[in-house]
Amino acid sequence: MADNDTAEQESNDKKPVIGASAGDETVQRLRTVREESDAANEELRAANEELQSINEELQTVNSELKLKLEAVSRAHSDLRNLVAATDIGTLFLDSGLRIKRFTDRMTDLFSITTADEGRSITDISHQLEYHDLVKDARAVLANLTPIRHEVRSRADRWYDMRMRPYRTADDKIDGVVITFVDISERRQVDEALRVSEENLSQGQRLVELSRDPIFIWDFDDGIVFWNRGSEELYGYSSAEAVGRRKDQLLATQIPGSSFAELRAKLLADGSYSGEVRHRTKNGRELTIETRIVLKTMAGKRLALESTRDVTERKQWERRQQLLLGELAHRVRNTLAVVQAIAHQSLRTSKSSEQFVQRFDGRLAALASAHTLLVNSDWEGADLATLARSQLEPYTSDNPGRVQIGGEPVTMPADLATPFGLILHELATNAAKHGSLSCPKGSVTVEWTVTRNDPRVLKVVWHEQGGPPVQQPVTSGFGSALIENGISSATVRREFKRSGLICTIELPLSKPAENGGGDIR
Repeated sequence: MADNDTAEQESNDKKPVIGASAGDETVQRLRTVREESDAANEELRAANEELQSINEELQTVNSELKLKLEAVSRAHSDLRNLVAATDIGTLFLDSGLRIKRFTDRMTDLFSITTADEGRSITDISHQLEYHDLVKDARAVLANLTPIRHEVRSRADRWYDMRMRPYRTADDKIDGVVITFVDISERRQVDEALRVSEENLSQGQRLVELSRDPIFIWDFDDGIVFWNRGSEELYGYSSAEAVGRRKDQLLATQIPGSSFAELRAKLLADGSYSGEVRHRTKNGRELTIETRIVLKTMAGKRLALESTRDVTERKQWERRQQLLLGELAHRVRNTLAVVQAIAHQSLRTSKSSEQFVQRFDGRLAALASAHTLLVNSDWEGADLATLARSQLEPYTSDNPGRVQIGGEPVTMPADLATPFGLILHELATNAAKHGSLSCPKGSVTVEWTVTRNDPRVLKVVWHEQGGPPVQQPVTSGFGSALIENGISSATVRREFKRSGLICTIELPLSKPAENGGGDIR
């Protein structure tokens, strides 16, 4: 078959060529068409590739847009939830003060619905006592300066109102944003705090001016507050006291305890009441009734202490106890003396009338001495006054018959009563048998005190102008009382014809040893 094809080809080649130029054109045209077709196919292929690339880019952009849309949606949701969570009323106005949008909380303050979007804020009524809302909104647009006020609603709620320019993402001003934050509770707290601070300030001022000593000391440090009463009592100014440790400044002593134990009780119980001793700036020791309360303030343990000076009261109580003891002692001694006087007066009296006379006189002498002691709060009796009180009944008709003189001397309480009885006995004897039994007789009572240690009181009783006296043969109760009425005294009697001279010497510096004598 191959041979047939070859033969056919040769036969064709031998045939004469008819219209050779027309065939060339056709071939050329075909070649051109083929080339154009190939070029078109190539362009189509390139366009298709480009379309595929664009499609891929569109898919990428679409994905990015989808992600951004999701992000914007999330941001919008976050913003809505944030506004809802913060419970802030927000109103957006455009540059013409027309409503753009608002949050739900705004319906509590403005008569507004979603249908009002696009209306001017001037057409909307509100519940605020705020007449400059529109004026302030225009000022924010004009000056771009935020405005802030605290405004009240007609429902008596308070709001923190803030106006700011609304800025777009490209920093253009496109209206006003108004926010309302409910601060009613904060206002109530602020008002309560203000009242509390005023009361505290007034209380602190009163404490500062109070004459009652009040001060505050840091449990772990020094004094932090020192009022006027503390300055007056302790002598330290506030500047001198603040910063000093309280126990060191006042040399605090706790009777039967210690300052460390006081601190431990404060920690355990939160308070302490009791008696302490404080020392003033000039060194005087005071007995103090104190009340301490421990409080924790601003992380610090503060002891609030109020004190009262009871030094004089305690001294008076001790003195009263001493006086009561002394009185009991004196009563026992006096009753013993009265009993002895009664027994001795009865034993030496010849009749009941004489007994009554002697007994009454001696009781009167005791009463006179006791009166002087009571008037002096049992501090003692003035010797001159004591002598006059015992001699006055015998010289009422002629006081000049008795001369009393000497330096001021206070007889101790334990000597005044027995010495008064001695003077009474001397005066009684003088009235019966001595110088006072005669109209022209006189008595001189003089005394001196030595400066030795112990001091010695020397009293001289001198009678003149009376009848001649003689030493008694027997010693009666009166003589025993004169000579033994004071056990520590030395008594010497001289019975001269001109009159009796009785000299009594007794120490004054040791009253505890100067007890009355045995006159039984």
